[in-house]
Amino acid sequence: MSQYLTIFNMSATDNISSFLSRVGLTAKSLVKLALSSRKCDIKPVAVGDERLIVMGNGPSLKKNIEENMNVLTSSPTMAVNFAGNADEFTRLRPDFYILADPHFFEGRGTDPNVDRLFSRLASEVDWDMTLFIPVGRDLHNLVGENGHIRIKQFNPVGVEGFKIVEDLAFRSGRGMPRPRNVLIPAIMVGMLLGFKEIFIVGADHTWTRTLEVDENNTVVSVQPHFYKDNSEEKARVTSVYRNVRLHDILLSMHLAFKSYHAIARYAGDTGVKIFNATPGSFIDAFQRKNI
Repeated sequence: MSQYLTIFNMSATDNISSFLSRVGLTAKSLVKLALSSRKCDIKPVAVGDERLIVMGNGPSLKKNIEENMNVLTSSPTMAVNFAGNADEFTRLRPDFYILADPHFFEGRGTDPNVDRLFSRLASEVDWDMTLFIPVGRDLHNLVGENGHIRIKQFNPVGVEGFKIVEDLAFRSGRGMPRPRNVLIPAIMVGMLLGFKEIFIVGADHTWTRTLEVDENNTVVSVQPHFYKDNSEEKARVTSVYRNVRLHDILLSMHLAFKSYHAIARYAGDTGVKIFNATPGSFIDAFQRKNI
């Protein structure tokens, strides 16, 4: 009898702890929404049953470009981060582009790769494209006078807690699962755009395979892309990781993969199908399906 009482007490304690944790997360999220979130003006644009293909910059995208270019150019696509600097960018001609990392805005004038990105967007995009950037970032002269590019802002406000609060924030575009990786806001924006099917390619996320610690206790994290990073970008990444500890990197990975499961839960509740079409991807939240 005492054994059953012990199990019951442990279960009750766990339930109370989980409830209190959700209360804390919800309260924190409500404060962030009140202070940092703005009205979202992203409206549905999807036509019929067309699907969106979100293109991560992982190395597997190179194979998609070589073998599935007709698919990538016949469906609405979304590019991310430094994809605009890749040689293949003007062939891909994405309909949407999203930037989330603060470096893209704080690095203007100091990082030649950031400057090159905005220069290429301004001068080489000759098709209609929507650029999504975080709320609060300066819109001034991002893409020059390029009338083909329309700029929209999204709320990169991480929301966790009770389901009703998450759903209200996600549906209104006021918040999203914690955006530890650009793919998270990319998928959430895709849903706000009204797409009921979202395919993900180039999202290898095999980060742990290239993670190590050298003899100076410096964490080395190599994140390969479908394009070749130049020396400036390699130096910047090395600098970023110089004072970062392994537990911080593992926590960041944990939060990213956890956010994908939050997206999968919300997508399932709202009738959106998300497919991971990246072979060998470490993302375990979405159904696998060939593009």
